[in-house]
Order: sequence, then C-alpha cells, then structure tokens
Amino acid sequence: MLNLQYAYCMKKLITTLSLLLFIPQISLAQELETTSIQDLVYEIETSDFHYKERGMIFGFSTIQSCLYVSENIAIIKNYCFPAKKYPARGMTIISKKHGMIDLYEEQLQGALKRDIQITEFPKVIAPYLSTVFPEMTVNGLSSMIEKLYNQHNPACWSTNFSYYAEGPEANCYPGTSNVLNFERWSEETQTITNDLKSWHALMDTINGKLQ
Repeated sequence: MLNLQYAYCMKKLITTLSLLLFIPQISLAQELETTSIQDLVYEIETSDFHYKERGMIFGFSTIQSCLYVSENIAIIKNYCFPAKKYPARGMTIISKKHGMIDLYEEQLQGALKRDIQITEFPKVIAPYLSTVFPEMTVNGLSSMIEKLYNQHNPACWSTNFSYYAEGPEANCYPGTSNVLNFERWSEETQTITNDLKSWHALMDTINGKLQ
C-alpha cells in the first residue's frame, strides 16, 4: 500500500525517466525557476493556517489526508487519518509563488529516505489556482492534482537516496539546463535531505503550524 503511494509521490522520477527513452526532450515554452525552501518556510511560518477538512487525495487509496489553508498557501498533510503511526509521512504544499512542493519520508530497512520535489512549477500550476486558498477543498485539489499528474509536466527532485543513482541525487525532468537557479536549489535541498537534523527541523516547523 505505502509502496503504491510512494510511487505516486515520486511520479516524475519514475514515470518520466521511462518517457525519456521514447520521446525527444521537451522544449519548454516558458522559463522555469526554482524558489528557495527557506523562503517557503518563512512564508509558512508567517501565515495563519486553519484546518479545513479531511478526505481522499488522488494517489492515496486508503489513507485520508488533512487540508490546512491560509490566505496564500494550502498544505495537504498525508497519512492523516486513521490517526496512527505509519512508516512514512509526507505533505504537499501548494502556493502561487512556489508552485507545488512535495515533502516525503519513508522508513526503509536501516535508512530513512527523505525527498523534496518540485512537483509543479509556479508558472505551470498558476492557471489551476483560480479558487482563493481559504475556499479550497480536498475534492477540488484532488481533481487538480490528478489533471496535473497526467500531463507529465517538468519537475525537479532532491533525495538522500535515489534507487537509480544508488545514493543522494538532485535532478530535473526534462533537464536542469531548463531551470533557473537549479544549482542553488540543489545545494539547499541536498543539505536538508542529507542531514537528519535539518530534515526534522523542516518537517517539525511546518507541522507546528498545522495544529
């Protein structure tokens, strides 16, 4: 069950690598740019969130997620209900400024796998964010995520362990040359994912706002 949900969370890493074998590299019509995780955390820390509702999000077949919203950010906290200890935890952060960011961790044999992913860039997701954030719903966001998932849009990921690289990796699809400030983002996210203290600080800071 958790393996299927992890496959969704890392969708760009898994599905798009296979696409590269059969199609030429995508020519992007718009310039893409990474944003700082530190800036994202600051925006979260200075925002007031309230719990909206819980329900099923696309990609999760049995475990419900909880939705928290502020004026400018929506955070989907996965593995939320039934409330119990899971060998994984994750959240999806949606912002006009930062796009859609997925944070995910999974306890593997002898290791804690930690991932940060730009699932959708701000310019890609912007047309789908017509609803004001306080009025967003689980069903509405689930439908949006499903539509975007099927488009195989550009994405970047950073992890302390990649099954393909057999170690730490930061990369993008269709390529890092198409993304402004990738090196800065890569350095920042690799520092977080490869240092357990930094990772826990990131997750705990965000979780602390979702009360």
